[in-house]
Amino acid sequence: MSTRATGTRTSDGALELRRKFTQSPSELWSYLVNSERLALWFGTYSGDPDSGAVDVVLLAEEGAPSEQVEILECDPRAWVLKVRTGEGAESWQLELQIHAEGTGSELIFQMPGLDPSMAGSVGPGWEYYLDRLTAAVSGGDVGTIDFEKDYYPALSEYYEQLFQAK
Repeated sequence: MSTRATGTRTSDGALELRRKFTQSPSELWSYLVNSERLALWFGTYSGDPDSGAVDVVLLAEEGAPSEQVEILECDPRAWVLKVRTGEGAESWQLELQIHAEGTGSELIFQMPGLDPSMAGSVGPGWEYYLDRLTAAVSGGDVGTIDFEKDYYPALSEYYEQLFQAK
């Protein structure tokens, strides 16, 4: 599998990745907020999302680590999900929005405030996860998506250059 970098850097410095789907926005939304469907490509969560935080087990990571994820916004009417992981300087904000596109949908993933020194690993990481989402939604085999073989370090240089000081 030949993987190519698709991410861009927005005018305000956020990492942005987009994926198109034949599924409706509401169908795609379920892969972001339903723990069983989230598990197909990312991880499971436990806890009550209405509390503002859940514990996520990252199933595709070595050792399946868990981390608390703060839910900043979850709007199923607008198909917007914003979360924060980590703490302090180690925190990441992730923003996902789904738009209807014809009979399908488009997912726009953004990571504002990406530390440019981390772009060479973070960019390939999100390419990997969003390709896993694409495979899961289409009924493909996410197990054939290989981070070390196809994403890292193969896409690192692209993201390092994209996030060099401007």
